[in-house]
Amino acid sequence: MPEISVIIPTFNRAGLIGRCLDALARQTAAPESFEVVVVDDGSTDATADLLARRSAPHALRVERQSNSGQSAARNRGISCARGRYCLFLDDDIEAGEGLVEEHLAAQRALGGAIGIGNLGISLRERPGAAENHFATWWKSHYERLADGSRQPDFRECYSGNLSAPLDVVREVGGFDPSLPASMDVEFAYRLQQTGLRAVFLPRASAEQIYVKSFPGIVRDWDAMGVAAVKAYRRHPELLQYPPLGDFNEGGPRMILARRALLASRAPTWPLRLFDRVLAGRPPARVYTVLQQHCFWRSVRRELGNSDDWSALTRGPVVLLYHALGGRQERASRYIVPAARFRRQLRWLRRRGYKVISLDDYAACRHDGRIPPSKSVVITFDDGYADNLDRGLPLLQEAGFGAHLFVVAGAVGSVTRWPPSSPLDGRQLLTWEQVDELGRTGVEIGAHTMSHPKLRDLQPDEARWEIEESRSMLERRLEAPVSHFAYPYGNTSAEVQELVREAGFETACGIQEGPNGHAVPIHELRRVEVRGTWSLLTFALAVRLGFEPRLRRR
Repeated sequence: MPEISVIIPTFNRAGLIGRCLDALARQTAAPESFEVVVVDDGSTDATADLLARRSAPHALRVERQSNSGQSAARNRGISCARGRYCLFLDDDIEAGEGLVEEHLAAQRALGGAIGIGNLGISLRERPGAAENHFATWWKSHYERLADGSRQPDFRECYSGNLSAPLDVVREVGGFDPSLPASMDVEFAYRLQQTGLRAVFLPRASAEQIYVKSFPGIVRDWDAMGVAAVKAYRRHPELLQYPPLGDFNEGGPRMILARRALLASRAPTWPLRLFDRVLAGRPPARVYTVLQQHCFWRSVRRELGNSDDWSALTRGPVVLLYHALGGRQERASRYIVPAARFRRQLRWLRRRGYKVISLDDYAACRHDGRIPPSKSVVITFDDGYADNLDRGLPLLQEAGFGAHLFVVAGAVGSVTRWPPSSPLDGRQLLTWEQVDELGRTGVEIGAHTMSHPKLRDLQPDEARWEIEESRSMLERRLEAPVSHFAYPYGNTSAEVQELVREAGFETACGIQEGPNGHAVPIHELRRVEVRGTWSLLTFALAVRLGFEPRLRRR
């Protein structure tokens, strides 16, 4: 009995399947250790004759079916495979001589895994710019897997060179024939959910003979958008991964370009006219925008609901305030006049925005639900006395809640940060006032003990600032504290891990942008509302998720 079954679906590619089988005949693995199962998915070219005449040193079986698609063909191969493991190849793959042996060795050593083989790419003799752009991304992707800068998971799984234990493959039900693309990623996600670990196998190398040109590449990008929505409906938790979970990645200019193209329903054919001309030096940004445009226009069509589309692509905007000024106090970056704050709250209510809490947002993340369209979270940093005196009545008047991030070690004193700013020496809330805010519906969060730049501290110092602030707040308020904000937005991967270990459900930074599900939940984006803003600037910031300005700082 063979130990591993190599499963290859094919359709109308006689020349390619011939080269694929030639490469498998040269494998260093013992011929008796593997079988090759080719599933002819209703080919009408010379494929059937070629396979009928084929002989090989290893076991070779051919299964034929009416044309049902690549996933159905793979599932046919899975149903009749006899090995302990299965190795999926595409018919345009030329395997290196050690490919089967490397997959088999890894599966034996690990007792079963999702084995991701190493794939190079070979283009046509005169490729266009889209092909060159795709090949550049492809090579970079596998280089990052090889050097360890990208850790493999289900998103890296491509069924052109992928292995797994056959019993687990059958347990999860094989590939989903309803998906027009990314069926291997969704399949690998289900494999990973069983506990299998994804591993990259750099020496299980092969070359893909890439024959698609501009139209085929665009069709693939469109199909990925459709597949992303279908996979999300089956697995809502997939919303935590980009690109579907973060429409707003890439910064303000990319977001605006993406929205403009989608709003205008821009066609792709004009770029096709120049694709050959641009082949020598394909503009990476242009083709990246094109890829995203194809993906998102297909997502919009597949969703079929304007409310769902709006909720998915906007994401909650978290507003950041500091102090609220009186009538005679000058507006500044950190001090928003109370009268201006009132107008902003009234505008939010009048325009139908839904003010939600971080608890609400975290629950949506946990359940894989898209938050309501036009969701906003209101937050205050530091804990100034005017947040109670001036802010609470206005929030109650509007019927809105808010989050207040308190510097626990400075409660009852005055601020000393940042130095030489309008906030220097400003009165902070007392414990009695913090408790009063908490009892009136304002959620209290932690903002460290002394407002330091956490990234500049030693790990033990940063840990104390984070953990002690939560502990002190919970002791004094006799209530759980689940949310955190980084002073100055100063954070790092190490600091975020300390916040996670301290038990905080979310943490807020100061990077601008709306918050999709793929935004790290311990580095949520916020828009800092400045006291000098007009109502128009505020409205645009809420709409866009970042401060509108011609020259970005």
